[in-house]
Amino acid sequence: MTVTVETGTDSLVAGLRLPVWNALAERADALRRALPARPDDAVQRLTWWQGMTEEQQRQAVLLEHLDALRGHIAGRPALGYAQDDPMPLAALEEAEGFTSGPVAGLMAAYRAARSG
Repeated sequence: MTVTVETGTDSLVAGLRLPVWNALAERADALRRALPARPDDAVQRLTWWQGMTEEQQRQAVLLEHLDALRGHIAGRPALGYAQDDPMPLAALEEAEGFTSGPVAGLMAAYRAARSG
């Protein structure tokens, strides 16, 4: 998937990068606090996963998704997103409702610039 972001959207990306990253980080931190600590060892992680409820598993998947999007925004491309896409629309979707009004306006302008 290749996404070409116009140069005109560079200022929008610059204005969105920190508030979107912060919104994703706040959501991820809340999930991290609500879930049992994730072990580093793969075998222990399987036991961890099997010991969680379905809702906790859903939250753990969302946590991984949020962490991947934060990494992508910080310059570490995530699987499933174009390396040259500085602000995947999925990041905006996950940050929606967790940012201020002015940031929501920037998000709308960025979406419009990408689609048009």
